Amino acid sequence: MHIFTIRVPNNNPVSSVKFFDEHNIRDRVLTAEEFQRILDASPESFKPILHCAYHTGMRRGEILALTWDRVDLKAGFIRLKDTDTKTDAARSIPVGRELREVLRRLPLALDAQGRRVPYVFTHNGQRIKSIKRVFERVRQQTGITNAVFHDFRHTATTNLRRGGVDALTAMKITGHKTMALFTRYNTIDEQDLKAAQRRMDTYMDTIGETS
Repeated sequence: MHIFTIRVPNNNPVSSVKFFDEHNIRDRVLTAEEFQRILDASPESFKPILHCAYHTGMRRGEILALTWDRVDLKAGFIRLKDTDTKTDAARSIPVGRELREVLRRLPLALDAQGRRVPYVFTHNGQRIKSIKRVFERVRQQTGITNAVFHDFRHTATTNLRRGGVDALTAMKITGHKTMALFTRYNTIDEQDLKAAQRRMDTYMDTIGETS
């Protein structure tokens, strides 16, 4: 568990980060196998960012601006304030077992003056501000096509539904303000349709036995 006193910037930490426009029509969902391939090909400093994106669906800007005072590993939450988010709305994001362990293992980062760096995701003592080039390089190395970093948000949103999380709770986690936008990020593919049919088959068998 990380216990320390840190100096948090006074200005809005996400003000310098460009957010991806959510009004888009992409519906790309990365498979678990694709995520693992990307993870395996990535430099060590990039892997925790990938875990955070894949498991939480946080926006890129929220991830890169995340500071340790927003992380409560004991309770298992990332608690964003209204100044941290694109929608100016605070939210609490549960941290699952895998991501919690990733965050717990992150080394303490110090700047050139030996001061504690407040940001969670760092490289050589400095905050990671951009990941566009590293993600594109890794994507090309793995041969994965038609994928951008923002697709992790689609993926996490879809996985929440597939995991049985109800829509209203999932929206609280992802920060989608409207059902229309949440639905746009929630991809239903043939895998989901087949699963629905299996549930339907099970139900039909059940009512057949009682008739």
